[in-house]
This record gives sequence, C-alpha cells and structure tokens, in this order.
Amino acid sequence: MKSCKILRYGAVCGLAALAAVGCSVDDAETIRVRELTAAEHELFVPASGGTAQIQLYSNGRVRVEALNDIGGWASVDRSEFDGDRMVSVTFTENDSFRRMAKLRFVLDGGTRADTVCIKQYGVVPSLECPAPYKAIRGSVETFTQFEIDTNIPLGDFAVATAYVGPTRDWIRSVQPEQGMLVVDTKPNPGDDVCKAVVNLSYVDGWEETFSANLYITQADKDDEFGREVSFADVRALATTEGTAVDEDILIEGIVVSDFHSKNMEANPSVSYDKVDVTVNDCTAYLESPDGRYGFRLRFDTPEDNVLARGTRLSLSLSGTVLTREENPERYTISSLVGENMVESVAGEAIPVKQRRISELTDDDVYTFVSLENTEFLFKEGSYANVYENYSLSSDVNASQTGNNNRMDGWASLLMDDAGNSIYAPVNMLCLWRRSGQGVPQGTGTTHGIVVHNELPRYGNVGRYQIRVIDESGFGMEWAGESAYTEFAEWDGNPHKYSFGTYAKFNSRYAYNRLESITPSDDISSGKTVPNAELFCENHVETTAAEAWPIAGTGNYNNPEVGSLGTSLTCKAYFVKAGVKGWYRWEGNEVVGYNGLRMEFSTASLNGSHMLLGFSFAAGTISATTSKTYPAHWCVEYSVDGGQSYTLCPSAATGADYVHLRSLPWWDASLAGNRYNTCSSAGIGLTDHLFRLPAEVFGRERVMVRIRPYDKVMTVLPLVWNGDTETAEISAATTYDNQLRWGVITLRYR
Repeated sequence: MKSCKILRYGAVCGLAALAAVGCSVDDAETIRVRELTAAEHELFVPASGGTAQIQLYSNGRVRVEALNDIGGWASVDRSEFDGDRMVSVTFTENDSFRRMAKLRFVLDGGTRADTVCIKQYGVVPSLECPAPYKAIRGSVETFTQFEIDTNIPLGDFAVATAYVGPTRDWIRSVQPEQGMLVVDTKPNPGDDVCKAVVNLSYVDGWEETFSANLYITQADKDDEFGREVSFADVRALATTEGTAVDEDILIEGIVVSDFHSKNMEANPSVSYDKVDVTVNDCTAYLESPDGRYGFRLRFDTPEDNVLARGTRLSLSLSGTVLTREENPERYTISSLVGENMVESVAGEAIPVKQRRISELTDDDVYTFVSLENTEFLFKEGSYANVYENYSLSSDVNASQTGNNNRMDGWASLLMDDAGNSIYAPVNMLCLWRRSGQGVPQGTGTTHGIVVHNELPRYGNVGRYQIRVIDESGFGMEWAGESAYTEFAEWDGNPHKYSFGTYAKFNSRYAYNRLESITPSDDISSGKTVPNAELFCENHVETTAAEAWPIAGTGNYNNPEVGSLGTSLTCKAYFVKAGVKGWYRWEGNEVVGYNGLRMEFSTASLNGSHMLLGFSFAAGTISATTSKTYPAHWCVEYSVDGGQSYTLCPSAATGADYVHLRSLPWWDASLAGNRYNTCSSAGIGLTDHLFRLPAEVFGRERVMVRIRPYDKVMTVLPLVWNGDTETAEISAATTYDNQLRWGVITLRYR
C-alpha cells in the first residue's frame, strides 16, 4: 500500500524535553512534570488509501483510544507505547463519503490527553432543493413532495420542524418516499395562514454539517393565502423612506438572478481594509411575468437567499419594507426572510427583453435584458483589469497576499455599433474574471441584469449598468471582429517611444523633453507620416530628470491567473508633468486648459461617427504620488484648426466630464498625518468612451483634446471614506504628477 507521510517536522514541541523541576530545600522530593503532545493535530490521507505518521512526544506511558468507529478501514500500528514515538495509521481505499479517524492519546492513565484527527478524502456530500418553497391548501389533509438533489441517502438526514406563528403541530410527519421527501399535514381549522420550516441536516465523517431548509405555507380554512397584487401595485406602495408592510399581500414573479453567482450586487467597503461580501449573497432580482418591471430582493441573511435563476416564485410581502429610489427610479423589497417565500417552481423560462443600449429606461432596472450588437471597448486582458494585490483574496490571486481585501468590483466598458456604451461591473470573487483566456474579441449580445450601482472607486458609471450572472453572459464572438475600423492608437508599446529611430525617417519625431510628438503608428522609411500625432500641451518641467513621454509602464491587462495584473506586453502610456502645467494662467488665475492633443486628417474618410476611447489612472501605487492631481477630465474636438472646440459628453454617462482615480496604494504617513487606503482610490485603470459626430469626417485637420475639465484637485482625506475632490489648483503649487493612459484609440464606422 502506498505510504502517505503528512507531517511538518517544524512543529516539534520542546515540552517533551522538560526533565524535572526540583526545590532546593531539605527533604524536598523531585516533582515529575507529565507531558504529552502531538506535532500535528490534523492530517490528511488520499481517497486511494495510505498511511499517516503521527509524531507523539511524551515522557510516560501512552494509551491510544479511537473516539469514533473506524471499523476495518483504518488501523493503528500500536495501542500503547512509552516515550516519544511515531504512530502509523493506515487507511484502506475509500470509494464512499469522506471519513475520519479521531484518536485520543492518553498519558499515564489520564494525567494528560491529546487528540489527533486523520481525515481521508472521499465523496463530498451535496445537498440542494431546487424548489424549497411549497404552498398547500388548508381545508384538507395534504401530502406535499419536495425534490431533493443530494448524494446522501434521504433516510440519513436529521429532520427538525420549526413553526412560524402561534399554530403548532399541523405537520404529522416528514418521510422519504421514492426519492422524494413527503410532508403530511393536517387541515387548518383557523383563519390564519400557517408557516413552518423543515430543516434537513447531515453531519459527514469530517464533522461538517450539510443542511437545507424547506418552507411550507398552509392556507387558511378557506384556502386563502392573502391578497394577490401586481408589481405596479407594489411600486405604488413604496416610498423613499421605506414602507413597512403589515398585511398579507402576495406577488408572483420570475427569479432572474442566481444565488450561486458572486456578481449580483456591489459589495461595499466598510473600512479601509474590509469589504462586506454578504451584500452580494443577500441580493436577488424578481421580474414580473411579462418582463416589464423588476424588484431587487434584499434578504436579512445569505442563508435565506436560495433563489435560483428561472424559479417562478410566489412572495408574501408581510413584514417586508418597500423602498423607492430616484435617478433612476428603482424599487427594493428588503427585510426578507425565507418564510416570505410562499411557493416556488423551478425551470421557468425568462422573458426575452431585447434592447439597444440607447433604448434602456428606468423600467428596465432590475430586469434581465439582452443588449444587442455589443463588444468590449478594450479587448486586452481580462474581464476586470485590476492590480490583484489589493483585491479580495481568492483562487485567482492566491499568491498575492500583501494588501488584499481592500477592494471589490471593477468594470469593463461595452459599446455598440451606434457609439453608445455601458459599464459591466464584475466582482472580485467571480473566479472566471481572470481565467487566462482573455475576453471575446468580436461583437454579439450581452445578457444580464440592468442595475444602478454607485462605484466610488471607479467614478461616475452612468445611470445604468449591466451585471452578467456568469461569463456566459458575455455572448460576443470569441474570434470575431469589431464593428469599427481602427484609425489611430497609442497603446504604450515600445515602438511608440523610439524617438531616435523615428528621427531618421521624420525629424518631427526626434526626442524633445517638452515638445515631443508621438506618432500613432510605427513609421518607417516606407511610411514617414502616421495616421495621427499626439502632443502633450503640458510644458512644465518636473523635478525628475525626464519628462513626457519617454517611457512605458506596466498595465493591468494580463489575463493570467495568479498575476498581479501587470503586463509587459501591453504597457500604459506614461506621462509625468507638473500639475500646474495642465492649466493656462494669466497671473494667478486659470484662463484655460492644457491636455493631450491629437491631430489628424479625415479628408479621405467617410463615416457616421468616430469614437475616442481611453483608459487612465493617476499615481504609481504610492500615496505620495496619488495625493494631488486634476480630478475631472473631459474631451473636446475642433474642426477649424483649434479656433473653437466643442465639448463631447461621455458615451456611457452623458456627463461632461469623467473622474480620474489614483491607482491603489498602501497606507502611509505623510507630513505627520496617517492615511489609509481611501474609498475613492482605484484598483486599476478606468475605461472611457466619447462619440465624435459625423462633422469630423472630410476635414483636412481635426483636433481632439483630453484635458482637465475644471480646477478641482484631489486631496487625500484624513478618514478612509472621505471626499478626495475638495481642493482647487493654485498658482503656487509645485506638485508633479504621473498619469498613465493604458491606451488612447480612435475608431470609426
């Protein structure tokens, strides 16, 4: 039989080396200290069988006792021994459930004892009820069947019944029958609806409990459960302060979420180093049968939320709170417990709601929608391009443990062929978000729940976002193509900084510390003029030896599991400059703005619209470089040589500007103040898209600028959840900052 030694010898205990403790007095006797200890108290053996070696240290006689029945599948090589000893426990092959040999080692008849558990792998118990809610008649005796998905024999479950309300003992029995669990109930002679919870539990060989609740709602003597109302009726009852429901009213709808998913709701930070992940697990979404309206369901505990997608659900609102929120108008049913679920039927079809991004309305919030003709704006990396060292710990980033559990949730930007866009948030505990295969490259339909989330770490993410239940929600073609033609792009790859090489072909691209011009594509002797040029209008020298734009730096577009997120093949575009240089001054007053300016000709192009997309962040993963930078940035274009500019709103939010966020940073003390990772520190680069109209086509010279929108500056807050956008630029400032553009792209159709 294969020997399996599972022992860490670094755990050697020095207690066994104690000799005797004596007293320096006449006639004193030597006192023997009796000692016993095991080097390890939990060991594991594979299902195929093997031998576990237990190192025991003692200074007396030890007896070995089995605390559980180990039958013929485990054997101990000795029952008694003296002093230090290696004890071998041998297991036969296990083709059934996990099992454990629990051994107690007793010293000198009971002066000391120590317990060791040797666990053998095997089949892991599973237990789930696809339809755990049943509504039954009250006027007659009933036999109610529950289908149980389990690999545990139904007869092995412990059954406990708890009644909700004053009526008791109306359940006669709970018995397994032909693969079902059958509940026999007496008639209800009264006028009240009765509720009960039947708990099934099973303790496996590793002493782990597996349990499920079955909920039974019995109608009154007239077979009435309460007054059934519509989704519209419930919306009318809700208030912004919250309306407590104290009558028996019911609604019926279809669950469009899934309690297995980790992407149902934004998990908030509750301190600088803790995220409340139970918010996701307490959240579900219920849609009206016609697909028109939806409610967010908020359970009191994750254990009460066992709602699977495609469940037709009858829901009692008694004891719940109905809340209406504005901008957008949306509705939440909270204070929910399992007993509010009256009846469920699994396998219901989800209503089909096809939409374009531009067609979304407030009525779509909390419903399941299919968005047509969508694609990822940036197709490098993963579904959430973040610096993993600060995100929630999981199998995705198990090797990165430095500052984990600071942050949850990031978003990718989706766009359609009309130039509209929407953010798709993905929570960090979704293990598919960084799987190694990247994201779909083509276009297709995105399926998910329309939500409104506040993501302060990201900034403004618009009126609506879409949350997919799992990776399959991104239904684009994996090997497809974009609906757009790429015109120009600056992506930080090494050739974009080859000023010496480019100067051989075109002297415009020789390096100049303050006036360097960067081509959008790799020029050569065969192509000396690029599609577009990028200028930095910030000409303030920094305290560093080098200024804009002479280097690339690691981006976070790396799909590999276990990576910090940084990628050497997809670099961020690095700009280091003085903060003051982003503004135009007359004396001490700001009279204008500087930015990154793109210039190009569209004389030979035709199209309906052009898109400018970019991702950016501030800082260098340091509080020092994250404390001060322009907070708001906008995009504007000119078709008259820069004499006048027209502001472009964000395609995703409709706002005139977007928020610049810093990269994550570790806690620091600056100028005598302690700063902890704040609630508006980012975890990666944020994605943004702007739609340029048809008038930019057929022009000899088009100019597009990314610049600060106003004078608002960031300042690190003294409290972790304080506002960072609380300052204004001053003519006296001497700060430098470092801004990173992951990519700047121009596309058209």
